[in-house]
Amino acid sequence: MKITGIILWIIGVVILAVGGYLLVRERLFQQSAEQATAVATDNKQYTYTSSDNGVQHYYCTGFQFQTKDGRNISFKEDDSTDVSCADLDMPPDYQVGQQVPVYYDPRDPAGSVQIPKSVSLNYDSGAIVLAAGALCIVIGMGSFWFGLTRGRQNAAPKASRY
Repeated sequence: MKITGIILWIIGVVILAVGGYLLVRERLFQQSAEQATAVATDNKQYTYTSSDNGVQHYYCTGFQFQTKDGRNISFKEDDSTDVSCADLDMPPDYQVGQQVPVYYDPRDPAGSVQIPKSVSLNYDSGAIVLAAGALCIVIGMGSFWFGLTRGRQNAAPKASRY
């Protein structure tokens, strides 16, 4: 139990460090990011087929915004940006023509763009990772303490009944 506790504690510390890194990285991005207003330009429908649920659809919205230095940037909700598409079988998150605030790194506006939904998701993800790390640390410490006290009880001389 002591070894298991130590291993869980080490894993918890590593996970805690990753969660801290994610939160700090997001916070630093927010401090240096510039804000612009993007306009939803289109909603592209995609089809997803699974053996469990059959055919489902989801939408990815295209956006366009102008940086402070005048560059026009277009991006879509997908895995290559920090912006996710609508959930399966749900209407699009944004309507064509809708204006949305965006945050971007002026050095890489197309590759770093975030919308409020993705900012919230990034903070939530970091918080979940931090919680998982803290839980591993607590369980690891508990396992170590349990193994330590149990080992002491087994090593203590047994009192005679007679």
